[in-house]
Amino acid sequence: MAALGSSALLPQCASCIRRVTRLAWDAGRPLQQVRTKTKTAKTKAAKEAERNIVVKLRKDVRKFGRAGSLVPVNPSTMRNRWFPKRVADYVPFMQLKQLKAEGAAMERDFDFGVEVPLEEVVEEEDAYAEQHVRPQYVRPVEIELLSAARSMELLQTFIPGHIDFARQPIELEKAPAGARHGASAAADLLTAAAMASKPKPDANGIYGSVSTSDVVATIKSALAHNDEAARVILNDADVRFVNGHAEGDETRVKKLGTFTIEIKVPGAEAPVRRSVRIRAKE
Repeated sequence: MAALGSSALLPQCASCIRRVTRLAWDAGRPLQQVRTKTKTAKTKAAKEAERNIVVKLRKDVRKFGRAGSLVPVNPSTMRNRWFPKRVADYVPFMQLKQLKAEGAAMERDFDFGVEVPLEEVVEEEDAYAEQHVRPQYVRPVEIELLSAARSMELLQTFIPGHIDFARQPIELEKAPAGARHGASAAADLLTAAAMASKPKPDANGIYGSVSTSDVVATIKSALAHNDEAARVILNDADVRFVNGHAEGDETRVKKLGTFTIEIKVPGAEAPVRRSVRIRAKE
């Protein structure tokens, strides 16, 4: 049975015998390494660069360069478009070889003729950005100016006869009543001399003053209730105190009472006179 079973495993045809024999022969020999020649696959851009030829531009070409530049271009583009239209010329081989030896630039300028939009520059430090930020331009409002005569008419109409101000009066120091016990005559003389040298404050003096700026601000508040009168341009220099002002200064008054002011805009013939009443603040 054993002999019958082993004979059943033997090859029965000539092709099978040859296959088994070949396998047995190959098993007895060492494996042979087969080397194949491999080439590094080149990119499409590299292959295209090898095919390009260097030409000299006769005109400015967007994304290539200015006239006179040496740029690489596809031979079909040069043959079918650029050379017939006189956009570029071929460079002779000997001249091209000399230019390469001299190190002449032969590159394409992809940014030539391309408009790049401006982008906002964000500073890292807020303080630096605030110092260098440009103020936004605001177009001034165009207002039709009034004539000097019309301005004086409006001032005459809308300014009342009296302009009232309230200020805190200065309290005068009272002299001590009666003789002081234990005080010497010399001390009394020194006190009297000090009081005599000390300037006496005005009986109607006030803390602070009423200036032409205060008067102008009050007048503008009265003119603001009328659209046309609000267009009157009035400055501090257009108002002055006629009387009662501080010595050498016609722009302010420093005491209680009633005083006269003159209001005159540039170009007017005659001023407008009004009274300024300064009363004690309650």
